[in-house]
Amino acid sequence: MAVVDGATGWTLFAELVAAVPQPIPEMMLLPRLPKFLDGDIYFQFSREEIIKSTEPFRFSVVLKFLKQRPSLDAVRCFIHNRWGLSTTPIVFSMRRPRNVFVRMANEVDFTKALSRDVCEINGSFYRVFHWTPEFTEDDEPSRVPVWLSLPGLPPNFYSEAFLTILMASIGTFIRGDNPTRCATRTDGARLCVEVDAAKEPLSHFWIGAPGLPSSRKQQVVYETLPAYCCKCRMQGHNKSTCRAEKGGKLGKVRIDRKEGSDMDASRASTEGQVTVLLVENDPIFDFGD
Repeated sequence: MAVVDGATGWTLFAELVAAVPQPIPEMMLLPRLPKFLDGDIYFQFSREEIIKSTEPFRFSVVLKFLKQRPSLDAVRCFIHNRWGLSTTPIVFSMRRPRNVFVRMANEVDFTKALSRDVCEINGSFYRVFHWTPEFTEDDEPSRVPVWLSLPGLPPNFYSEAFLTILMASIGTFIRGDNPTRCATRTDGARLCVEVDAAKEPLSHFWIGAPGLPSSRKQQVVYETLPAYCCKCRMQGHNKSTCRAEKGGKLGKVRIDRKEGSDMDASRASTEGQVTVLLVENDPIFDFGD
């Protein structure tokens, strides 16, 4: 039987222990009775209590696969081999079969998971979202991580402190790529930022007061900026191309019953309505011009 090296053995044991889910910390809450409103029972918690309850999950993301989801074992194996995390995350399923919850142990691993260039696992593409208490599986949050570049930004602004301030009007700074962090590329910075896709993207900003000779007008170039529909709260399209929005514009349905078969005489002229013509012995559905 082969002898396992001591250091290697302890490393494997530590990884195995880290991979075993541990109970979340218990919270101390004051006892309270249920409340009643219009015949419904409800419980109320303070904002501070809710925030404290999210502490074990603050470094968590949700992967929403666009088509069939790989098995959880395949997801765990891919994350372990390809994401380069410092600790083994907890990966488990959610209510919707295509969704996966990934709970990291630290902020460094969290930023890696949230800012990956290619969002796919074994050929199955997914969208990644930062989990918050407001997250619901029925909607997609409008805040999404995107990569952008700041062409020509002087390298003295590449530090995280500067970039966090410069990105405040665009979204939440997540991280810069390695050439930006190491300042090995001086033609501009490349960053991952969590932005609100429901808002108009900022095309530029100024470093210094606008128009002064010593000031700089900085262009912002987005690599990917997903469309977001505020009507159905989903990514992939906007309100102008939303099927639900177009369907709502059809308005009311008016039923006209007319004897005979003269369709032109009974065609509706009112906009925003769908007319259903019921012609004796020959039902015809007319959706207007």
